[in-house]
Amino acid sequence: MKTTFHGLLVLCLFILVSCQKSDDDNSTTDNLSGSMPVSSGTWYVTLFSEDGTVETSRFYNYQFAFQPNGTITAVKGSTEIKGSWKKLNDSGKTKMVLTFPNVSPFDELNEDWEILLQNQDIIQLKNVSGGNGGTDLLTFGRLPEASPGNDVTISTPTGSWKVSSYIDKDRDRTSYYNGFGFVFNSNGTISVTTTSGTVAGTWSSIIDSGKNKIIFKFPATARLDELNDDWEVISQTATKLELRNVSGGNGGISTLVFIK
Repeated sequence: MKTTFHGLLVLCLFILVSCQKSDDDNSTTDNLSGSMPVSSGTWYVTLFSEDGTVETSRFYNYQFAFQPNGTITAVKGSTEIKGSWKKLNDSGKTKMVLTFPNVSPFDELNEDWEILLQNQDIIQLKNVSGGNGGTDLLTFGRLPEASPGNDVTISTPTGSWKVSSYIDKDRDRTSYYNGFGFVFNSNGTISVTTTSGTVAGTWSSIIDSGKNKIIFKFPATARLDELNDDWEVISQTATKLELRNVSGGNGGISTLVFIK
């Protein structure tokens, strides 16, 4: 009789533990799958920092919607960009994987982002580059910035432009870009016709410490990567764009002038 009672007691304890473990497992699975707070409502990018450079303005006024089926849309006026999202566990870290088409600036979000904080009002994400170890930060919030500190404040230069002057810390480098044609596009891309072909890059405009700036990003082609920096806008007219950069290292000053 004691043996039977003891056996029943062990069986009950086993069932109880199994049920608790099952509940825990289900909770973990739910957290990694579809029961995320991001599945409903409108979200805005309130911070996008790429290796220390804040570029939030590139997503200003885009409304993001995360759907339970794994799709994500970004809408601004008549523009709609569609992508996908999923959540996974990688080496003990919960991550969100974003995938957008190769359209600037959304292709910058195509990463597996570690989730630092997530609730009904905010999603804070981080990505550490496997190449140079640079850190990117991405935050979604429920409200757009009332006064976008990084909003685009200059008009898009229209038509084809050429470099009339490029002074790199007292060294005249204008000849680097002789015969080049620069076309700024309103979607943040810039097309450069060089003597050997066409090169694609990106440009964005921000306000940094009260100064209007333009940020260029080019591949290491035809010395265009020398322009990869945040340039303060000194003046802009319909036919002339004057830029200046002060080096954070030695304080050297570079100037860049475009004309039509």
